[in-house]
Amino acid sequence: MPAPSQDARPEILVDVDYGYTWPMSTIFWALEDVPDWKSELPEALYEDLVAWAKFFNEHANEETGMFGSEERRKHFDLEGVRLRDQLEKVLGDRFRFRLRLWF
Repeated sequence: MPAPSQDARPEILVDVDYGYTWPMSTIFWALEDVPDWKSELPEALYEDLVAWAKFFNEHANEETGMFGSEERRKHFDLEGVRLRDQLEKVLGDRFRFRLRLWF
């Protein structure tokens, strides 16, 4: 596989920030460049991505960045890895996915 700097596939960050309902950096892309994720992704994967963002917003403290428990933090991290891996399986031929976990 080519080095990231030589890879022509657009890079998409898989991450969440406070208030975001969609956990991919394409929310900052020009509207005409954003894939129609509902049609591009299997329904379960799409729903899991939305649920992951919701989990972050429900449990990550804005001031401390803590999740309230080690179990919640572990769930968030492991789910992020799983989602990134699934995205690579489904659309890795078109995009590079990089997971960015906060804190």
